[in-house]
Amino acid sequence: MKFSFKETDAKAVHQKIVNALGGRELGKIVQFELSADDLTVVISKLGTSTLKFAHLAKDGGMLFNLVSEKIAFTHRAFKDDVKEKICRVIESVGGKILEK
Repeated sequence: MKFSFKETDAKAVHQKIVNALGGRELGKIVQFELSADDLTVVISKLGTSTLKFAHLAKDGGMLFNLVSEKIAFTHRAFKDDVKEKICRVIESVGGKILEK
């Protein structure tokens, strides 16, 4: 999974995503955490899964590339569905999905 933003401020992008999740059902089980401009997605419901994205500067913007994932056994059946919903949130705040 890989996505990009035109913005160069990872904190601003993180805040946009958090705000977009606030009014969604997905926001109850998914959290986006920012650490040193890298993004971690934590999925918590009947287990915990994490998706870690490394941040890279790209053409006046940012690129986030999935570098590791730890999927809870109970989440494996729904992994693709949750990733699709995460992609929709990213797109709704101006991100571009480059690879699912």
